[in-house]
Amino acid sequence: MRIGRRAALAGLVGLPAAARAQDPPATLRELARRATIYLFPVYEMYRARWRATVDETNPHRQRLNRFRHMPALADARTRDVTTPNADTLYSSAWLDLTLEPLFLTVPPVGDLYYSYAFLDLFTDNFLVVSHGLKADGLATHMIVGPSWAGDAPADVTLVRAPTNSVWLLGRILVDSPAELDRVRIIQNRVLLETPDMRNERRILEAGELMRFRTQAPLEPTADWPAADPADPLDLFDIGMRALAESPLSERDRPLFEMLAPLKLKPGRKFDRRAFNEAERRAILAGIAQGHADIRAAAGRGRTIDGWTYGQKHLGNFGDDHLYRAATALAALGALTPAEAVYVSCAVDAERQPLSGARRYTLAFPADALPPARAFWSLSAYEVTPDGRAFFVDNPIDRYAIGDLTPGLVRSADGSLTIYIQQDRPQGEYATNWLPAPAGPMRLVLRAYEPDEAMVEGTYRVPPVRRNSSP
Repeated sequence: MRIGRRAALAGLVGLPAAARAQDPPATLRELARRATIYLFPVYEMYRARWRATVDETNPHRQRLNRFRHMPALADARTRDVTTPNADTLYSSAWLDLTLEPLFLTVPPVGDLYYSYAFLDLFTDNFLVVSHGLKADGLATHMIVGPSWAGDAPADVTLVRAPTNSVWLLGRILVDSPAELDRVRIIQNRVLLETPDMRNERRILEAGELMRFRTQAPLEPTADWPAADPADPLDLFDIGMRALAESPLSERDRPLFEMLAPLKLKPGRKFDRRAFNEAERRAILAGIAQGHADIRAAAGRGRTIDGWTYGQKHLGNFGDDHLYRAATALAALGALTPAEAVYVSCAVDAERQPLSGARRYTLAFPADALPPARAFWSLSAYEVTPDGRAFFVDNPIDRYAIGDLTPGLVRSADGSLTIYIQQDRPQGEYATNWLPAPAGPMRLVLRAYEPDEAMVEGTYRVPPVRRNSSP
């Protein structure tokens, strides 16, 4: 289901005339449902930003416009973002571009996989600086806000962000435990700089003065209030607060015109007193239905043999607001298919929901391993009641298995069978074990720098089958 410019307006017009004229609560319910789907990704980005930059209980609280480098791979303690990967070290920075530009410089890293994705407030990847998608031009990118006016230095690639609030999410592959220290060094060599920081570094390195400023601008301060998940209407308050930070795009203006009966205005709190009791109940019902629609769409895509293949506009959603919202719930920060393909599974070959109470196998024929130029991996997640997914503790601290896992045992015909279960398999099968959670489970197969067969969806992941043997 798309909620685009035309669809949004047509949807309102498509309501029965009697309902529009005589049943305002019915209209408000439908508009609240649509507004929920539209605002949910913004709300999730706001919550993630608040947790990272404002929450005083967060021991890893970070400043705006500065990297926080995760020194360890994601594990069962990782709760910052749903469905994390366990193959790369993350680097995260929340950018505020209202005051000045920022510069990203990635040093040469050889053949090691990396990506630095810039996501706008709506979760679109508007720029990915990566190993496989080497951008034409210069190594340093200058990121500016939507209203920035000025001259870019001649030795940078200028990129204009669609919103002033941006999430910069970096990933660098750790292909073996022995490489962890080297990857940490590479993390710290990636530069995220203000103009003054870049100027000072270049003066020290080469005696070159890029520009002169008598007074540095004020540093942006993270002082946003916390979201209140217990209050359904807080979605509207947070959404309007976040949307006030950047100019409303031309793409979304027709949508806001359609939502006018809800009295939603960027920069203003939702006016609860503007509606009577029946209307408020209708709005709350619409919000609840919107959340239900998002949860139902979390597995959206083509499903073949129990595996759901993402759509080609993943990561750059356009006006497909339902897909955008479902991805924010299930995989916030997902890359575009050109960079990584994600294939998820929640049912076995008999279409029964996956559960850690059972044992499963995933068997790849010798000539049908996932086609990826960088690497592929399979992870198992515990699914929470609200649809998010996280790792759980296991006795071997293994959260992913794939082509970089050492010692995998192949059958005589060259096929590879992975055992997905809670308890350790017997004998040599233990080498190919992916530990499972106790309850509802989701599997995600990732292919980085995927071949065309993965991008186009012509490659088929084998079905997950129940296994009665230990």
